[in-house]
This record gives sequence, structure tokens and C-alpha cells, in this order.
Amino acid sequence: MRFMMLVKSKESSGPPPKALMDAMAKLGEEATKAGSMIESGGLAPAAMSTRVRLEQGKITAIDGPFAETRELVGGYAVFEFQVKAGSDRKHA
Repeated sequence: MRFMMLVKSKESSGPPPKALMDAMAKLGEEATKAGSMIESGGLAPAAMSTRVRLEQGKITAIDGPFAETRELVGGYAVFEFQVKAGSDRKHA
């Protein structure tokens, strides 16, 4: 089963803490060695981004920056893990 991890932050808060970056790097290295990481990457700042919305069959594209944004998705990773049938998965 594939899982997506999103890294959210406030753009105005500066770079992520070193401890978080180190933990993500370690997780990425271990997942890559195990063959469970499908892909990962960082996303551009809001000032360089475009929000695309599909509403009532109409596509609208709005260029950033987005003043009303409280949190942004700054990065992502896609993993593939084996999940046993009938296993009990708890959500955080």
C-alpha cells in the first residue's frame, strides 16, 4: 500500500529545525535502502507557486504569493509498505 507524507510549515518561520531535517534525512536513507521510498521532493515557495482549482467544471489558476495561507506543504515523500490483510492500523 502506498502512503504519502506531507511536510507542512509556516513559510515565514524560516528553514525547518536541524533536528527535523536530520530525522527526515535518516528516514529517507533507510527507506531508500529498504526499497520502500518511491519518490520525494521539496516544493517551491508560495511566491513562485500557482494554485489550481477545479470548481463546477471550471479550472482556475491563481499565481502566488498567497497572503491568506497559514501553512504550506513544503515537501513530500511517497512510500510503499506491505500491509497485512486485517491488520489494525491506528491513526495519529
